[in-house]
Amino acid sequence: MSGRRVQHLVERGRGFQVRLPVPVDLQQVLDRKELRWSVRTREPKVAAKRALNATLAFQRLCDKLRLMKDLCVDDARDVARAFYQKLAESYRSPPPIPDEALDHEVGHQELMAGEMIAELELQVKARSFHDGIAQQAMAEAQAGGFQMPPPGSNTFRAMCEGIARAQIEHARFTLFRQGNLLGSYQPQDELFHSLPKAAVLPPAPELQSIAVDQGLTLQAAVERHIEAFSTGPQAWQSKTREEKKRTFDMVMAVWGADVRVRQLSTEHVRNLRDFIQALRPRAKLDLQKPSRMVAKDGGERLNPKTASKYFGYVRSLLIWLDAEGYVEGVPGSSIRLATPKAGGKKPVRPFTLEELNAIFASPLYSGFKLRSQRHLPGKMKAQDGIYWMYLLALHAGMREGELLQLRKSDVHLNTAVPYIDIREDLDLKTEASARKVPIHSDLLAYGLAGWIAARPKQAEERLFCEIKLGADGHRTSAASKKLNNYLKRIHVKTGREVVFHSFRHCFMDATRNADVPYERAKQLVGHKDASVSGGYGEGANLKSLGSQVEKLDFGLAEEVRAMLIANAKN
Repeated sequence: MSGRRVQHLVERGRGFQVRLPVPVDLQQVLDRKELRWSVRTREPKVAAKRALNATLAFQRLCDKLRLMKDLCVDDARDVARAFYQKLAESYRSPPPIPDEALDHEVGHQELMAGEMIAELELQVKARSFHDGIAQQAMAEAQAGGFQMPPPGSNTFRAMCEGIARAQIEHARFTLFRQGNLLGSYQPQDELFHSLPKAAVLPPAPELQSIAVDQGLTLQAAVERHIEAFSTGPQAWQSKTREEKKRTFDMVMAVWGADVRVRQLSTEHVRNLRDFIQALRPRAKLDLQKPSRMVAKDGGERLNPKTASKYFGYVRSLLIWLDAEGYVEGVPGSSIRLATPKAGGKKPVRPFTLEELNAIFASPLYSGFKLRSQRHLPGKMKAQDGIYWMYLLALHAGMREGELLQLRKSDVHLNTAVPYIDIREDLDLKTEASARKVPIHSDLLAYGLAGWIAARPKQAEERLFCEIKLGADGHRTSAASKKLNNYLKRIHVKTGREVVFHSFRHCFMDATRNADVPYERAKQLVGHKDASVSGGYGEGANLKSLGSQVEKLDFGLAEEVRAMLIANAKN
């Protein structure tokens, strides 16, 4: 980064970080001496702008914190009394009720108030409060100029308890006023005994109803859950986000979008499990009549692994709702999805040397009949994206999704160590996936530089521009279908244990055979080093990684390598 240094912005590894010192008088409040976070960009100008915005926002926060007072238990009781007084003064008498409806209306009001009081009393007794109470407590504390204490502290619980007791007392007061408009009301809770009687006299008549906090609807809960994982270190990848959203849409179609999450029971979860297990493969989402998605008797059903994944998404949602206080306990925590015994499905394996040589000696590289029949021998040759996807996957160990997001400018050939830059702003599997991968000299011998130079203009934004979007809106699905189908047609892929990802397994095997240190191998393929020493430093530099990559031998026969080199010259 050149030019004048931007205050509080430091360059760290491949990106930038904001580091803000916490003023001494606020260090105890914030429980730290410094705040730091990544600005999530490698562009210096963007990083500088974000650092400036973060600094200004932090200064405003500090000014606000200095104006706020610490909240003690006595203050919490005063805030609760003021809240109850505000509720009481907001009371409006209901309009006259016809005699024939009086009994029903009174009974309905008593039932609602009873349910509300019982629910709030349980929270007070357990000293564990729902999200609505906590949010109201925070709002009232801030309105009073107080700084809300951290959740779990005694002062925080005292504040929430006061708000809950105020709502209980207001429910009692409302019931009293339904039958006695002019009488003097004496609060039952001793916390509110000292309030002036004028605070509970009824103003002008107007409709009044008892507000019962019934909790979030399922739709609102799903929206909050998705929003919670849209940003930050635990943010879902876009593909995962869309898959979970489709799953939650299906759940809302089965349970109902308006059902309250507090009403969810073991029966709800059991019924959903049975529904997921009965789904047809590739069933189109039917929100109006989800039963149409179910397989007929004896018909093919959803793969158990996929069903388990969908059910896992729902379980994660329920666990999150419990952790956030929207529900009490995880509904249906004992319900399990029937899964096949381990060992029933073979795991993905690397290609054998015979299979690798069969791939790179196949018609795609030796000559094919027609573009639509590349698996049949012929005289046509074409170095396009499909041709290079296999070569790069083997020699660089990159994931399919990483290859498909590359731009032409991400391939750096005119450097001391040629490399492919997998940028951190891409949609990557993990944070460790952002890396620089040295380019093996064999790729240069096979004509990588010439292919890059001849790429069409569309490759500026998408190097593999031949790969179009799939039916699900993602290039990975279309690429997987095309690449794996070719392997089937040349009779290399005969089962599920070999797929395009097998090239990545081959790369890892090559690092083992070349005695590449394990931490270097993990850095090359974008795996996080979870060891204690792995948390120190930025990892090996490009020169060191390049020397390790040059040691790799992928086992291609000499005649196959000679053909690939000859293709580069034609």
